Amino acid sequence: MIHTRTPRRRLAAAVVAVLAATGTGLTAPAAAVGAPAAAPSAAPATATAPAVVPYPVGRADLVGAGTTGFMTWTLDDRGHHAVWTRYSDGRRQEPWPGDDLVTVAHASDVAVRVTPDEYVTLRDMTTDQDVLSFSSGVAGRDGRYVGAVGRTAFVKVPHASGGHDVHLLSRGDGGVLADRTVTGLPKDARDPVVRQGTSDTALLTYLTGTGAGARRHWATVDLATAALTKTAPLPGAPDRQPSIALSGGHVAWLESGAGGAATAVVTERGPATGTRRIALPAGVDSVGLAGDWLTYAQSRGYEERNPSPAYAVTARHLGNGTTRKLMDDMTLSAVAPDGALVVQGGTIDGGEGLYRIVPGTGGVPAVTRVASSGLSTKVTLLGHDVPKVVDLDRTGGRFTMVWRLSRSEVEMRVKIRNTRTGETLSDDVLPLDVPEYDPHAAPYTWEGRLAWNGTRDLWTGASDGPYTWEITAKPLNGIGPELRSSGSFTATRKPGLHDYDADGSPDVLSRDAAGRLWIGDTLFSPYADRLDQNPGLLVGGGWQVYDRIEAAGNLGGSAVSDVVARDRSGALWLYRGTGDGRAPLGGRTWIGGGWGTYDTFTGGSDLTGDGRPDLVAADRTGVLWLHPATGDTSAPFGARKRIGGGWGAYNQLTATGNIGGGTAGDLVARDKDGVLWLYLGRGDGTFAPRARIGGGWNAYGHLVGIGDADRDGRPDLYASRTDGNPANVVLYKGTGDWKQPFRPASTVSVYSTTGNDPARNLYL
Repeated sequence: MIHTRTPRRRLAAAVVAVLAATGTGLTAPAAAVGAPAAAPSAAPATATAPAVVPYPVGRADLVGAGTTGFMTWTLDDRGHHAVWTRYSDGRRQEPWPGDDLVTVAHASDVAVRVTPDEYVTLRDMTTDQDVLSFSSGVAGRDGRYVGAVGRTAFVKVPHASGGHDVHLLSRGDGGVLADRTVTGLPKDARDPVVRQGTSDTALLTYLTGTGAGARRHWATVDLATAALTKTAPLPGAPDRQPSIALSGGHVAWLESGAGGAATAVVTERGPATGTRRIALPAGVDSVGLAGDWLTYAQSRGYEERNPSPAYAVTARHLGNGTTRKLMDDMTLSAVAPDGALVVQGGTIDGGEGLYRIVPGTGGVPAVTRVASSGLSTKVTLLGHDVPKVVDLDRTGGRFTMVWRLSRSEVEMRVKIRNTRTGETLSDDVLPLDVPEYDPHAAPYTWEGRLAWNGTRDLWTGASDGPYTWEITAKPLNGIGPELRSSGSFTATRKPGLHDYDADGSPDVLSRDAAGRLWIGDTLFSPYADRLDQNPGLLVGGGWQVYDRIEAAGNLGGSAVSDVVARDRSGALWLYRGTGDGRAPLGGRTWIGGGWGTYDTFTGGSDLTGDGRPDLVAADRTGVLWLHPATGDTSAPFGARKRIGGGWGAYNQLTATGNIGGGTAGDLVARDKDGVLWLYLGRGDGTFAPRARIGGGWNAYGHLVGIGDADRDGRPDLYASRTDGNPANVVLYKGTGDWKQPFRPASTVSVYSTTGNDPARNLYL
């Protein structure tokens, strides 16, 4: 099949190859015949079923096919160059190393070189010997090479009437150059081009007429007699070269219609004048012949990004109209000396490479792979770079996974699933062909997040544990099945302060007026520079029995934070965190009685430097007491220690962690006038003298030491408005500077599933 698209190669390298499309040649002085060429080699033995050899790597476009090998224009790290590959052993050679003005004679093992001054050399690649060399001018003044079939070269020579004569140059008896002129061409025939050939026939196209009357024609020329045997006009604009095919019995060409419609016109080569017209799928740009079958396809479908049935190489019987799919895609094609159609393309089973199509049993076209590029026609997974274990804390919560696909023109979707929690993420990947990275790479950067509660566009942090990944890659060109592949990895992550679901991000617990406790999962969005808070999930009811509930940090040595709650009898209870956002707290454990003496208490900060969160409480006389953590859930606090007096001036204490850049956890205290004070921890359970942060803090009902919400390594402060509306919350990001410990308030985006969330009377 001959197609109408121009292969992508450097212009200088394509001068000879595109002569057929331009109808122009190179300036040539008259010159004598070159040195006698070596005698022709013996005819090659009849080819048997060839073994599969490697197809040249890189960008390699088929130029021609012979009995013993094939030629490609190859683009690699050395640039463009012609390469001849032998079928027998895959041996490659450049006919003229370093010369890019090289093409091939149709239906032969002959390479052709045309120098800028129109000196033409034909070389038999089976013997690596020159079989013909001449200057185009030898055939007449301003003669120019226009193609070759086998060992016969064609030269056009202008004559006085404005047309061209066509000369056939070959090596005659005794090595003498034989120069014959084609008979039967119209006098006004001009700009002939050799388009196809068989072992005994050349197919030319030429122009007649001028202006609006210009027409392009095809003609068959008998190589033995140099006589034109048949000619017919071609449709369409005369400056176009439609796809055209030649076989032992037929000539076929392609007519293009409106909207991409295509029609194949087939005529017999004999004296019969009848033709048949065959409607083809839209997009077809290439036709060929294999015995009594017409073949057709849209070329380069392998590279396309839209599906089309025209990409498949299809054969249609010229008699009964039966069709058969032969290949899944094609790039270029050529005709071999034995009439076989040699196609660069691929099949789902055989992959990309070079295939021979010949009439098989009963004349039905048979397809045999003769060279393999190693590329898969269908989408396959070549490998991946997904680590077995990834530390989300070390990578900042994100890392890049890379899958290497046989083709990048796909629609790919990745699904990541935490097999412990069932939380998932599904996202699209667009693996574009980016050579400087890897043309086969499909990278995806996971931000360490999953879909919150299975809800689209709401996100939660990924907790540690086992994960699976699954990719689906659908070929954009529709060639081949969808690729599905999967694997697994393990993520490690340390839960953060105020983290009840072990995802590395803090959570906010709140109680409504009905005594129900809710958990609000948060996740910081670095792109929006905003803390997002997901809709509250119900933890449970009955929490109105407690008059104080406090986040206490990890008291029991587990991976997540715990909660302490005081009932109205003064008993303190421990609720251990579970790490499961759907049931974040386990059953309660009694800590002890007598806690009713305290007006305020707060926990979660390590005040003593032993790595465990401690609790401080102010009694009704204003004395502040330290309850150091033990790490033992059966007795989570040791004997209390008096820190100091005067703490009755404060109506809220909040353990914040180390916000001042010192050596231990710190404390903020709000007085009755709304002034917030900072107490820097010394690391021994005591505090440095207080420092004023600022006033106006009585606008908030609750201050929560939420931990590192924005993941910058510094604890932050979460504040709720006095109206209890869950949407009226803000975040004060920590600075690490005790002189100005917080940045200005930023809004927290609180999402709701009801639009009418109940008011909260407690945040912790």
